[in-house]
Amino acid sequence: MTRENTHGFYLGQVRFSGIGGYPEKMLSQLLEMGITLRGVRVKGGVIKGTVSPMDYYTVAETARKNGVKLRAGKRRGLYFTLMRYQRRVGLYVGALMFGIILSVNQSRVAEIHIEGNAPRGQVLKILEDCGITEGADRAGLKTYKAERELMLGIENCAWADVSCTGCRVTVHLETGVPLPEMEDNSAPRNLVAARDAVVVRRTVRSGASAVEVGSGVQEGGLLVSGVVETSSIVLNGSETGNVLFVRADAEIIGEFTETQEFFVPYNETLHIPDGEQTRYKSLVFEDDIYPLYFGRAYKENAVYSEETAIVSIFGAEMPFKIKTGIYTEYRDADITRTDDDCVKELRRLKSDYEQNFYKDYDIINVTEKFLPESDGIRLILDYTLQGDIAIPADFEINVKSVAQPTESESSPEPSDIR
Repeated sequence: MTRENTHGFYLGQVRFSGIGGYPEKMLSQLLEMGITLRGVRVKGGVIKGTVSPMDYYTVAETARKNGVKLRAGKRRGLYFTLMRYQRRVGLYVGALMFGIILSVNQSRVAEIHIEGNAPRGQVLKILEDCGITEGADRAGLKTYKAERELMLGIENCAWADVSCTGCRVTVHLETGVPLPEMEDNSAPRNLVAARDAVVVRRTVRSGASAVEVGSGVQEGGLLVSGVVETSSIVLNGSETGNVLFVRADAEIIGEFTETQEFFVPYNETLHIPDGEQTRYKSLVFEDDIYPLYFGRAYKENAVYSEETAIVSIFGAEMPFKIKTGIYTEYRDADITRTDDDCVKELRRLKSDYEQNFYKDYDIINVTEKFLPESDGIRLILDYTLQGDIAIPADFEINVKSVAQPTESESSPEPSDIR
């Protein structure tokens, strides 16, 4: 016999068996009292079933009144686990302190989350001026003031919202999107050289080429002209032609050289983030964060990292997590290098420089010169590079006023094109 009520079974359950007496009468009395029983069987004068720990003593008393000798069997559940640790006062004190810390920190700001493309440092400074910092009392937050100050302080800020949910302050910023600069594809232009180079290849799509392959050009020199003269023809005994102004378009590949220099000392003091660590733990439940510390979680001259751990109790995974914010202080370390160490560091600097500054060029050749000095090794690099050296340059067209011809003048003054 079973009932749908599950009262008490979330704490655990006790299996029991009884013999003798009046088990049917005992069962009827238990059901009248509203006691929940599971898996009850009565056979051959023996009654078996399962009851919650909260109702077991009522079952035992009812069995005694009806002459049934009751024996408790297998016990399992949270109730019996807690009973096993009932003498461990520290466990309960820790749970009590945990609850107190949660209740205290629920009234404090644990985290400031910023959404938007505004500078984080500037936003935090404005919030701090408005009294909104980590560890601040939630009851005194002036969110409306912070929104006004953000609108005034953030450049091109179109909308600002500051809200507090749980222990998290969320700042949402929207900045106006500047209109993209529209390039006038119809305006005439020239192409000039971005640097001194020797032209090794050229592909002219529009305009008149002003250089030949193999010729040298100086920075700012004309490569492709936007002034194109049409073919001249003889009409009525006179030679005529037209001048067109076009938008020069071409790919001019030039070869040029550059020299770079790097130096690595034998002895150097480096700031290494491997010093003392300070940890701040927080309880994360869904989107809310509850700090398990007092004050502000911040350390100067340190690098920040985070760790998140899943919490499980008695093998069951809990719906919350523990986040640990770690501030590792920088430590000054004196480094002593050998010649090989210096060479390796120089090659690393060379590789980083090429990836950052020469990614748009082809490196044709590079000559390395290692120069040992008293306090370190210097590396001089002579690069031979190839790449597109053409950059646009607008030009103006000025037409001089043309005077009316007189009897002594046979033709007007020509236009001046620059």
